[in-house]
Amino acid sequence: MNMFFPVPAGRLPLILYVIPLLLLAGCGGKQKKTAMPDYDDALLLKVRNAALTIPGSLPEGINYIKYAASIRKWKDIVEDGGNDDATMARTAFQISYPDGYIMVDAGMDRAVHHFFEKESAQPFDDSLANKVSEALQDARLVLITHEHGDHVAGVIRNANNTLAGKTVLTKEQADVLTNEPQMPEIKLDESKRNQYIIADFESVLPVAPGVVLIKAPGHTSGEIMIYTKLKNGKEYIFAGDVSWSFKGVEEKKLKPKSERKRVGEDGDNVEKQLSWLNDRLLRDKMVILVSHDDIMLPQYVAQKVIGLGFK
Repeated sequence: MNMFFPVPAGRLPLILYVIPLLLLAGCGGKQKKTAMPDYDDALLLKVRNAALTIPGSLPEGINYIKYAASIRKWKDIVEDGGNDDATMARTAFQISYPDGYIMVDAGMDRAVHHFFEKESAQPFDDSLANKVSEALQDARLVLITHEHGDHVAGVIRNANNTLAGKTVLTKEQADVLTNEPQMPEIKLDESKRNQYIIADFESVLPVAPGVVLIKAPGHTSGEIMIYTKLKNGKEYIFAGDVSWSFKGVEEKKLKPKSERKRVGEDGDNVEKQLSWLNDRLLRDKMVILVSHDDIMLPQYVAQKVIGLGFK
């Protein structure tokens, strides 16, 4: 049944009046193919309308931290990429309101980072990773773009047992983390699953003033994009891992076939999502935030479109 997730007394009254979520505790079983919305103008209208359904002040800014990286070749990141070195940033974001903030993705610790060091040591900044971990403690809400270790480990493995109660996982994300996690370190115990806010929705879900989740299965079954509208009218979309680079969105290019096969990606779904994101970039002048991008994110900081570092 539909339920409302109330804000504790005195906790960010202007951000989260209610979160209309379908709460599903302890849902397990075999995963099914995730339903996907049509990525068209009707979806855009639905998203924009949903962003205004929860009362309260709209967010004022977006900040990010790059706490680690993987050094690869462009040919491993985007279709038809060259043999030059390319950096895949590991990032987390903060949606800032006048009296608090929401986190987008939760970072990871060194133990999970080692999973991504199969061929060689990769950059990891303990100080910045700790800043991400500390930011989770005071966040009013934590949103996860998808169920891979570098995005979700910060809440699964965090010793602070209050994080689960303010972390939204989609049903698909929770199912994968419970039954088939990317690595043992991020397995979600069935007994702890019902501590999280488990959301089941068909296409879009408003979770805070100006913030809307958008179903985007493809890279993983639990992938979502996150739309955010600021007080100044600027529109953003957190693209998660729909692409691993801004270049993929800008040129509507998939990841290389070998990488799509390796991660089990549904290329047909991702192709539709890339086309929709490209339309938002070119037609609507939205800011597309790609989690692993290391070219446009610094440029956005220089342009003061986003901030560097967390409040």
